[in-house]
This record gives sequence, C-alpha cells and structure tokens, in this order.
Amino acid sequence: MVEKTGVYAMCKEKVQAIEAAYDQLADAIEAYQKTLQGLIAQADPDDKDEQHLLVTANLQLKTANGLLSTVENELHDDLIRLSDRVIRFKHWEDGEFV
Repeated sequence: MVEKTGVYAMCKEKVQAIEAAYDQLADAIEAYQKTLQGLIAQADPDDKDEQHLLVTANLQLKTANGLLSTVENELHDDLIRLSDRVIRFKHWEDGEFV
C-alpha cells in the first residue's frame, strides 16, 4: 500500500519545478532568437565572409522558431494537464477520489 501522507505536496513540488524549467527553456529560446536576429540584421549578405554566418544564423533561427512553437504548443498543453491532474493526488490523500 502506498503511503498517502505527503504525496500531493511532493508531486506539487515536482510539477512546480517542471514549470520553472519550462519557463527557463522558453526564455532561453527567446533570448537565442533575439541574438540570431541581431546577427542576421548586422550581417552583410554581399560579403563573402559573412554569407556562411547568414546561412547558419537563418537555419538556427528556423530551428529555434520550431522548438519554441513545440514548447509553446505541445509541451505547454502537457504541462497544463500535468498541473491540473496533480490535484487528484490531494483527493486521493483525502480519501475522496481513488
């Protein structure tokens, strides 16, 4: 038999840690996008030395955009479900829901 005491608090704490990590990931991606956009804006497309920089920065920006889209859509939806469902542990501890 699983010990009921503290399950809700433990799971809530872990979900909050996941939420904080999610926020940090989204913030880091957005900061990286701004860095790449700055590199792209400053680069001279006619300069042979900077053409490789532009290609790489544009590819990285597309990848970062895709990653942020995934984080904001799919991961965010799962995070909401995770947060919403942790309350079930509280009901379980209280003996109201099994």
